[in-house]
Amino acid sequence: MNDSMIQTRNLAIGYRLRQREFIAWRKPSHPASTVVAGSIDLDLAPGELVCLLGPNGSGKSTLMRTLAGVQQPLSGSVLLKGHNMAGLHPKETAKLLSLVLTDRVMTGNMSVYALVALGRYPYTGWMGTLSDADEDMVRRAIETTGTRAFAHRHIGDLSDGERQKVMIARAIAQDTPVILLDEPTAHLDLPNRLEIISLLKRLAREEGKAVVLSTHELDLALQASDRIWLMKRSGGRVCSIVTAIPESLVLEGHLEKAFSRNGFEFDQHSGSFRFRHEGSSQVGLLGDGVTAYWTRRALERAGCRVVQGASNIRHVEISGDESRDMQWRFFPGENGEPVVTGSLDELLRAVVRSSKEEEVS
Repeated sequence: MNDSMIQTRNLAIGYRLRQREFIAWRKPSHPASTVVAGSIDLDLAPGELVCLLGPNGSGKSTLMRTLAGVQQPLSGSVLLKGHNMAGLHPKETAKLLSLVLTDRVMTGNMSVYALVALGRYPYTGWMGTLSDADEDMVRRAIETTGTRAFAHRHIGDLSDGERQKVMIARAIAQDTPVILLDEPTAHLDLPNRLEIISLLKRLAREEGKAVVLSTHELDLALQASDRIWLMKRSGGRVCSIVTAIPESLVLEGHLEKAFSRNGFEFDQHSGSFRFRHEGSSQVGLLGDGVTAYWTRRALERAGCRVVQGASNIRHVEISGDESRDMQWRFFPGENGEPVVTGSLDELLRAVVRSSKEEEVS
C-alpha cells in the first residue's frame, strides 16, 4: 500500500498564455505555454522533511505552487493522498495541505491570534465561528511556534522572523498532514533561520507531518533534510529534478554541477561553496583538526595554494592544544629562519612578507 502524501507522475510545470495574449502573439515559433520543468516524478512520505533546491529561475516557486494547486500543471498529475488534485474541492484540499508563501500578507490591523485562527477556516461554518476544539488548536499552534509572547500584537508591528513564525503557526492550526513552504527563511538572520528549520524538522519527526520547503540555504538543507529535490538544467531551458538523500547528491557531484559558477568551487568536506583560490605561491600545511581547517582557509584567502602534508617546500606546522597554547611555525625556505607565532594574524603577516620577498628575488 502506497502511503505517499504527495505523488507526481510525468508532471510538467510552467505557464500558459491567456487566450487574448496567445492571439496577440500567435506565431509558428511561439507556443501557447512555456515549460519550466518536465518529466517530474516525486514522492513525499509522512514524517519526511524535504528541501527543494535549485538555481534562480529553475522553477522552485512554480513547482511549489503547482503542488499546492494554486497553479495548474501543463501536463501530468499531482496526487494528494492518492486523490488527483484536479478533482478535489478547494475545502478538501485545505484539509490535506497548507501553504506558506513569502508574499507579505495584507492584514490591516489583524492580531497574531486572529491570523493564526484563519488556519481553521476549512473546519468552521460559513460564519467562521471557532469551536472549543478550534480554539485549542489555535493555542497549540501558537505554543508550538513560540509566538505566545506576541499573540495579541498586530501583524504589522512584528519583525520578519516573528511574522514568518506566525505564518507557520497558521499552517499548523490548519492541521494538515502536508505543509509546503516557499522560501520560509528568506530575509531572516542566522538564528531565526536555524529556529525555523528546527521547528519544521520537529513537526516532521514528532508529528509525522510531510514538509517541503524551497530554500537557497544549501548548508542548512544538507544538515536538516531527509531528502533533497534538486532542480537542475539538463540542456536547453527545461529543468529536471534529481531526488536523493543529501549525502548522495554531494558524493555524486549533482550539487556542484547544478550551482557551478566561474570563480567558485564546491567543497565536499564542508558541504558549501567557496571562492576558487588561484594562488601563485605554494605553502605546505602540517596539522589537522579545526585549527588546520581554518588555517588553510586563511592561507588560501591570502593567495596561497595550500598543499596538505608537504614539508619539502615553504610550510606551516601547527602544534599545541586547540583550546589553548596554539602555535604556528612557519618555515620560509632553505635560507630563512623559522617564524613562531601565537596567532593566525601574525602567521599571515609572515607568510605574505615571505611571498613578497620571494617575488622580488
